[in-house]
Amino acid sequence: MSETIISKNKTVVVVGLVLISLFLIATSPLGKELMVKREPPETDNLFILGQYYFNHGPYADGTYDIKLARHYYEQALSDNPQGDNWAWYQLGRIDFLEGKFDAAIYKFNKQIELFEDQQPSVYYMLGLTYGYRARREGGEDDWTSAVEYFSRYLEYDNDSPWARVDLSWIYFSQGRFEEMKPILEAGLATHSDNPWLLNMYGLALLNTDEKEEAKRSFSAALEAAKRLTPENWGLSYPGNDPSAWSEGLEEFRSAIQANLDLAEL
Repeated sequence: MSETIISKNKTVVVVGLVLISLFLIATSPLGKELMVKREPPETDNLFILGQYYFNHGPYADGTYDIKLARHYYEQALSDNPQGDNWAWYQLGRIDFLEGKFDAAIYKFNKQIELFEDQQPSVYYMLGLTYGYRARREGGEDDWTSAVEYFSRYLEYDNDSPWARVDLSWIYFSQGRFEEMKPILEAGLATHSDNPWLLNMYGLALLNTDEKEEAKRSFSAALEAAKRLTPENWGLSYPGNDPSAWSEGLEEFRSAIQANLDLAEL
């Protein structure tokens, strides 16, 4: 999924908001042939069945069915409201994917209440959720919360390219282009061929009137994106329907090409 934004009299296409894009549940038939599905595990553990249908962890080759995943996670928590230390988090991710941002925030906060920072990725997901709610509802407090939670997550995983891309998207959405650059440059220092970082860096450069540098960044992003496979794409978007992987990858490449074309005007 791509997003077109008008910024400084330029139209720019933003893709690769990393674990953000492909946030909607896809129904495309593309990519169904990518993996051989394992059979559901023979278990009475409701949480594990939720993991299987959410394609999580060792069950990444499960049958993706977000409704069944929600059902089994909720049943697991009805048996034990504290439950597994992933259950509230996983339900929050499903709410996020379905655009139920208030419900997602409640569940992520419940995760923190019960398990503190055992799963630091909860701070990442709070950053995404506040960012998407801000984009939909325009709340300044939500933009601020998104920055705070992404920054909190980076305290646990400072090397994460994904958090840097998404934090820079928050700044981009507010027109804070100069503030994007140091965040992305730090990521590129260790992930120099990451197409998401390169694309976002190109957008930062394009919007600070550094067109030649932007072209170089978009060109490098496009070459790196061409080397990605649908499976590579899917690994970067856990929780999304595998049937959308091929389509999402093609949209990503097309959006980078559109940004490169814009920089060449």
